Amino acid sequence: MRKYGKSNAAAQMDDKGFYIILTICALAIVVSGYVLFFVPSSKEPVLEDTPSLPVTVPVTSPPLDLTEDEPIEKTAKEDDTAEDEKVREEEKIPEESKPTAVETEPEEAVPTAAPAVPQPPVWVRPVEGAVTIPFSGEELVFQPTFGDWRVHTGTDYAGNEGDRVYAVTDGTVERVWMDSLYGQCIELAHADGLATIYMGLKEGPKVKEGGTVKAGDVIGSLGATNTAESAQGAHLHLEARVGDRAVDVETFLTGTEGE
Repeated sequence: MRKYGKSNAAAQMDDKGFYIILTICALAIVVSGYVLFFVPSSKEPVLEDTPSLPVTVPVTSPPLDLTEDEPIEKTAKEDDTAEDEKVREEEKIPEESKPTAVETEPEEAVPTAAPAVPQPPVWVRPVEGAVTIPFSGEELVFQPTFGDWRVHTGTDYAGNEGDRVYAVTDGTVERVWMDSLYGQCIELAHADGLATIYMGLKEGPKVKEGGTVKAGDVIGSLGATNTAESAQGAHLHLEARVGDRAVDVETFLTGTEGE
């Protein structure tokens, strides 16, 4: 009976010792794991689980961070692309919508024709007949109709009734009237204040007041209406005036055909 009881107690002690050892081993494993994973080593710091501290980078020595250079380079390229697109868009703008600075560019010079050189006036003889009594100016000449001596302010040209009378140069018809002494009269106005007056024409002239004539145009024909010089028969009495001053019309007709 004693022997049996001793063996059972020893067995129970052996079982307790086993569990105690097992517990100690488990604690040792737990402690070792804690030390291994949670207690930092004083000799070699664990860099993998330690968060990186912020580093102050000197201004004179920027870090060579390639991950930051790439966005900058990309941004520069994007800026260049945007600038190129802006230039292309400006090239598409129509000329009329461009700013004033572009519109004020000098236009291509258009060749202009040289100014016309003024041509001298054309002069023709008033009738085909020759001069019978010239312009006298202040000199007295004999007047056969009245039988006295007086100044002759015009020039008389021989002719026959019905002969054509021509405008001596270009002009406008200033007056057309019938005079009691000199018969049918026509006054033409010319350049430089010159006026010519044709007397002794046949009634019914070819021109009207306000009309224009060219040198050599027919303005009427000779008649027998000049009673102040009736002794000379049908002829043309032609006066020339500049303002109120009588001038010799032959000074203009010198060198013309029929002189």
